[in-house]
Amino acid sequence: MRSKLIIAAAFVAGIFLAAPMASADAVQEQLRLMEQRMAEMEDRLQATSQELRSAKETVEEQQGMLSTAGLASDDDRSFRSGASDFFKQVDISGVAAASYNYRFLDSGDDNSVGGNVGYFRHPDSNTFALDQIWFIVDTAVTEESRGGFHAEMVFGKTVEAQGGAFGFANQDSVALYSGYVSYLAPLGSGVQIDAGKLATPLGAEVVQTNQNFNITQGLVFGLQPVTHVGVSASTALTDNLGLTVGIVNDVYTQNNFDTSNDKAYYAQLALATDMFGLNVGAIVGNDSTLACTDADDDCYTSVFDVVLSIDPTDSLSFWANFDWVRTFGERQTPDGDTYGISGAGRVGITDDTGFATRVEYIRRDPGINGGSLGEIVSLTGTIDHALTDDLKLRLEARWDTVLDNASAPFANGQNGPSNGGAFTSSGRDDQVVGLAEIYYEF
Repeated sequence: MRSKLIIAAAFVAGIFLAAPMASADAVQEQLRLMEQRMAEMEDRLQATSQELRSAKETVEEQQGMLSTAGLASDDDRSFRSGASDFFKQVDISGVAAASYNYRFLDSGDDNSVGGNVGYFRHPDSNTFALDQIWFIVDTAVTEESRGGFHAEMVFGKTVEAQGGAFGFANQDSVALYSGYVSYLAPLGSGVQIDAGKLATPLGAEVVQTNQNFNITQGLVFGLQPVTHVGVSASTALTDNLGLTVGIVNDVYTQNNFDTSNDKAYYAQLALATDMFGLNVGAIVGNDSTLACTDADDDCYTSVFDVVLSIDPTDSLSFWANFDWVRTFGERQTPDGDTYGISGAGRVGITDDTGFATRVEYIRRDPGINGGSLGEIVSLTGTIDHALTDDLKLRLEARWDTVLDNASAPFANGQNGPSNGGAFTSSGRDDQVVGLAEIYYEF
């Protein structure tokens, strides 16, 4: 009986001991499988890390190549095109302008092409016109970057008005108004040297319409050159005084070739303060527009120019411009002088609206380039209104009169009258023209 109890107890104990042992074997198997999976995952992670390191090295190598080529920034690690990098280095600006003019007529007036005599951009009476679309691209020279360039392209009636000075006579052509390369020489306070087609430093008014008080350019503007081909140097003598000198092909003609061995030379002193400006300058030299008596030229013109400007307040501005033009030379017959004086002012009536006026007088000696004595007076009034921050509307009335009925009342150059000088073919001695212009600055 005792032996049966011992056998039964052993059997029961075996059952209880076998269950944990079987359970332990299952746990061991699960642990083994988990270790195997973790080892596999570790291998995969290691392979992925190697691939990421390889990809990073490739990206850094490519970034370095792009940075060296100037196509990527090292600072922000961002990519950009060469074109966008170029436009970050230049300033782009300009203006687009359109106009209409109406010639107030009576039976004796000439209502035709060139009917508005002495008008630079608006010679054709009763005409709608695209005055100009003007683009300026500029890279200014600095002490950090001593090289630069400047270019001004223009399209529209301005091209036709300038005619031979641009080298184009078609208003549908795009003309290079000015274009030059620049270098800032490390001399004194810095000497900027510009070489190419240069805008003249002379005069109070310019060709770009939004830089003037009035829609039309005046009679004194017609005495002055517009652009030159050559080399100039400018520097600041003091904080307020600057000097510009230049050597160019011709006084009035702006071609890339010179028909004579003579050159023209100019210089200007410019004084500028917060409220006051005074420019005194002159150009003298070869003038291919004169009717010389010999093919070897030796015909010269000098233009002495003074511009005074005063800006007493933000809403009040004035300028006065005096020019003395003299033609001379061994083969220029006869010698002679032309004098012109003009004054203009603008007052801001409100923040958006202003009124400007201009008064001019021209006197010319007889015989210059085949002309006779001429005295002309001009009076201009202009209202301007800003429709938006960039869009402006202007209305203008202008009266011109010849004090003696001269056959050629205007001076030599590219900006004279387009139909012989007298105000009409019938001998009328005055003209009245109204103009409207709208322009957008960018």
